[in-house]
Amino acid sequence: MQGLDLLDSRSHFIPQLGKTIDVPHLSGNLYSVLQQEVDLGSQALQRESADMAVTLFQSALQKLTIDQPFYDHLVHNLLLSYELLIAKLLKKGDTSTAQDFLRAALRLEIRGNMAEDSTFLRRFAGAFQSLGIIFFQNNLNEASLLCYRKAISIYRSPGSYVNLTNSLAAAGQRARLSDFTTEITTEQLGRHLYIACVPKSASTFLKNLLVNLTGYRDLFTVYAAGQSEHEIYMPTLRESAHLHTVTQQHCRASDANVHLMQAFGIRPVVLVRNIFDSVMSLLDFYNQGAFQKSYFRADWQALDEEMKIDLLIENVIPWYFQFVASWDLAEKQQRLEVLWLSYENLVADKAASVLKVLEFYGLGASWRGVEQRIGEIESEERKIRFNKGVTGRGRSGLNNRQKEQIRRLTRYYPSTDFARIGL
Repeated sequence: MQGLDLLDSRSHFIPQLGKTIDVPHLSGNLYSVLQQEVDLGSQALQRESADMAVTLFQSALQKLTIDQPFYDHLVHNLLLSYELLIAKLLKKGDTSTAQDFLRAALRLEIRGNMAEDSTFLRRFAGAFQSLGIIFFQNNLNEASLLCYRKAISIYRSPGSYVNLTNSLAAAGQRARLSDFTTEITTEQLGRHLYIACVPKSASTFLKNLLVNLTGYRDLFTVYAAGQSEHEIYMPTLRESAHLHTVTQQHCRASDANVHLMQAFGIRPVVLVRNIFDSVMSLLDFYNQGAFQKSYFRADWQALDEEMKIDLLIENVIPWYFQFVASWDLAEKQQRLEVLWLSYENLVADKAASVLKVLEFYGLGASWRGVEQRIGEIESEERKIRFNKGVTGRGRSGLNNRQKEQIRRLTRYYPSTDFARIGL
């Protein structure tokens, strides 16, 4: 018996797989019709006759049951036929019909013998990723999002989330927990206290105090620190999703971070500091050895103090402006609920600031209890890296040229109010 010609999931070429199809319940005539439809469908797909390929593969599938060999291969061939047909329709501007065929494509499932074959599932998911890209390139962002979510539901691969993030941002849609995991429900999520902070803002002190007060786990959700951006690392977040945690990270409101926060129910505290004081605190920090983890570690020690400050203003301080602008926009667009907190307020009244944070997360504590824990934390100096609340150093430590250079950065973000950082 001649084997069926089945489309390889990676291309539009049809290899001879050299296998036979066992359909004992079919008569010889029915098998001949099935073989003919598969052959003609494959030929139609090769010559990009998409509508004919769809018709033939649909007809062939109706003659098979799920438990029969090659059923899933025909489902995959039908999906590739839909992909080709949709691309042609969109090229002609027939968006409505393309959307109709998308709905049909999204109903396709691998439920037969290949349902446990990870290689086959990865390729089937890849076809939906390709279909999503077609819609994305035609500015049909919600349709592309449907495709990417379908792909992820079939086979989760790291690359899947690049397209998902782009599509969620373009469509203005919120991420769902199911976009990243199906092993936990929203009801099973732990409470996550998350401090998104600028460096040298007493964030370590605040984090340690919250861990002490709540008993929650101290969780650092990054792949690596050092020179790396403190982007949320999804595997760590996913593994700890059921726990109550406290996190402190120097991260901007990137689309990827926002989507993960939406999906895992995270509402961040955004901790900022006077920008001029931040420069001086950074100078101390790098002079004390932190330069060794920077990109300018080769030359830092050879620079004089004024040059070091200039380097920080030109290379590090722009990140602070991006930080404030990104969280400000996320709040304005109602993508996340955030609580703004300043270093200055935290220093001026630590207990009141901490109680405000606890209230934001639906937690309570007594004033006396908080005061006591603050004393305990402050006694462990090695943990807090807190400069005893010195403010206003930037006014005297920076010259007028440097202050003006910092102020000029605001012109790139006219819609952002930088009063939060003293501008």
